[in-house]
Amino acid sequence: MEIESLSFESKHLSPSDQIKQGSFYTPKKIVDKVHQLTDCYKNQNNTVIFDNSAGAGAFIKAEKNIIYKVAEVDITALQLLKDKLPQKQVFSGNSLSQVTRSKYNISPIDFLIQVGNPPYNDTTSAYKNGQKGTNICDKDLFDRDLGISFLKSYSKLEADIVCVLHPLSYLIKKANFKRLKGFAQNYILKKGVLFSSSMFKNVSSTAFPIVIALYKKSLKGMNYPKIQNFKFSIMDSKAHFVLNKYKITDSFIRKYPPKKTDDSISDIGLYYYTFRDINSLKRNRAFHTKRVNNSIVVSMKELYKYAYLFAFKKLFQPIDSWIYGNLSPLGQLNEVKKNSKLFIKYLFITEKQALDQLNNQRKNKILKYYCLKRSDLKHISEIKEKTDLLIHSLSGLNKKEVYFQNTFDFI
Repeated sequence: MEIESLSFESKHLSPSDQIKQGSFYTPKKIVDKVHQLTDCYKNQNNTVIFDNSAGAGAFIKAEKNIIYKVAEVDITALQLLKDKLPQKQVFSGNSLSQVTRSKYNISPIDFLIQVGNPPYNDTTSAYKNGQKGTNICDKDLFDRDLGISFLKSYSKLEADIVCVLHPLSYLIKKANFKRLKGFAQNYILKKGVLFSSSMFKNVSSTAFPIVIALYKKSLKGMNYPKIQNFKFSIMDSKAHFVLNKYKITDSFIRKYPPKKTDDSISDIGLYYYTFRDINSLKRNRAFHTKRVNNSIVVSMKELYKYAYLFAFKKLFQPIDSWIYGNLSPLGQLNEVKKNSKLFIKYLFITEKQALDQLNNQRKNKILKYYCLKRSDLKHISEIKEKTDLLIHSLSGLNKKEVYFQNTFDFI
């Protein structure tokens, strides 16, 4: 039976079921890139290409001397696969349970290339508040995010080559990278091509970077410094993304509520909502005057830092902003501190909702602490313009630049 190319999409899932299962069908342009990256490895003897989250089978194409195998849990998608592939090459059920090569009739001597767009879905997804199902999987594969569990499953299958899609945040966020233990110990990243999540249908309105990641089995493994210096390419561009070229605020601006040993009450009555990265910073509310569980305590001496953060939230709007979404807010402490008066002035003229809830005594106390007067707040247009330019300067970006030019790497 000749294998047909499966470039169609399955539209049988409702939007909520798509989110629950993490199922978003892959555009042909992305599929073609995966094949381009893996073509040089397909000349190995006994080559098997396996997609254990196959959906409608977008990654399958007709190739001589290549055996394609697929696995899928969704019943309707499974039937579509059975209509296109030999029955012995289609497997049903949970791909994260009882994971072995023998389960899929893959020999220990087969050269295994793992491809696909595995589901990624965790407690921060749109499907939450207890409605999302649990991750039923082998104990050594468990993670709150299905995508990380799938990466671990490739290592358990001892795949020789892995070329899959997943959020860039799995790699560039240090806490997430640590969760890849088991996979990172056995693979090295050979190539990474970034594209925006907006290429998928029915995804969050806040775009974030997804990577087409090509991994090769290796005893060397990966560590976080290697990822920090890895040169990711950008789809349809000659520009690159290198994490270490960015200066971020993590070392001097707290992102989460205080520990038990820290102050729990603000001395000026101001708090800031917790955030993980630039996307969540922009989504979440900013200053407030009533402390809640996810409040960051803002002290007088650190107010200028959160005034900078507030300005960054409002003003940082580069072209192709999706590339920055999973980064922490950008900035450098010395420069933020040097311009503290400007950020306090910007805060006073723009953040009316929270500051209006403070009495005049507290507001005057803030101004006095930062050596400002009420008269310093009169030149509103000038303050806004200067702050706007400074935000992009301190983030390492010139607002007037056309980002992703073909002549330079991102900085």
